[in-house]
Amino acid sequence: MMGMRSVLGVLFLTVVTLTSQGQEIKVSGGFLKDSIQIGEPLEYYLTARYPQSLTVLFPDSTFSFIPFEFNSKKFFPTQTIQGISYDSVLYVISTFEVDKVQYLNLPIFVTSAKDCTAYTPSPDSVYLAELIKNPPPDTVSVQNLPLKTNTLYEKVFSQFNYVILIILGGVLLITVIVVWVVFGKKIRTYFKVRKLQKNHLRFLNTFTGHVQQLASDFSQERAEISVSLWKKYLEQLEQKPYTKLTTRETMQLELNEQLGQDLQMIDRAIYGNQTAVLEPLQKLQQFAEERFHKKLEEVKHG
Repeated sequence: MMGMRSVLGVLFLTVVTLTSQGQEIKVSGGFLKDSIQIGEPLEYYLTARYPQSLTVLFPDSTFSFIPFEFNSKKFFPTQTIQGISYDSVLYVISTFEVDKVQYLNLPIFVTSAKDCTAYTPSPDSVYLAELIKNPPPDTVSVQNLPLKTNTLYEKVFSQFNYVILIILGGVLLITVIVVWVVFGKKIRTYFKVRKLQKNHLRFLNTFTGHVQQLASDFSQERAEISVSLWKKYLEQLEQKPYTKLTTRETMQLELNEQLGQDLQMIDRAIYGNQTAVLEPLQKLQQFAEERFHKKLEEVKHG
């Protein structure tokens, strides 16, 4: 096949030679091959000769190329000689139809302020080449095939339906969002309450264990650990720096005279010779339980 530029050059020369110089519109189009195979790219040229004052439009990819399918196109620059313009486009198309002869004639459109007129060249044809012209000698017609009946079950694997999966996923996501908007506060409150109760139960088990051991065998170290456990629990419960405060600073923070007395008695047991720590430690436990119930009510009704 001649090169694209050579072919189009010949086409332009043909149009110039065969067309008069009058103020008329001439359209030409045709295939660059006589025959093709199914799915093979095929080139179709479309040229137009028209007065320079006119506006001419060529078909684009949205135009119907039936029975062919559009693949691509190439525009060539407009040439204007003595008021006459020449345009050309090369379309690359393909077909998947089985008709032996297929036709195509693409129009051009001349537009104006009032209307749009189509100019169509003569139809051109292309032949569909047969890949198998003569069947093999051992080919048997459908009517003579030795068919056998098989009633056994054959397992067929179904394809996964992604559309249904996307729909179900969207419904599930919307459901979760709606549930969170409607019940989100109750859900968060539920988990906060559970966390408070769990932490409080852990504190009670550990703290009462140390107090019971102090009841049977006093130890300054164990008394100090008990107070440290109490301070850590309150710090976590109320977000206040109890572990970093001295007894005097804790009294200033809480403004609770009884709490201050209890802490002072425990300090005397830790740093002095007194052993009476059971009662003040039990009061510290009561203080922690009061603060726990207060915090619990705040979370439930907050």
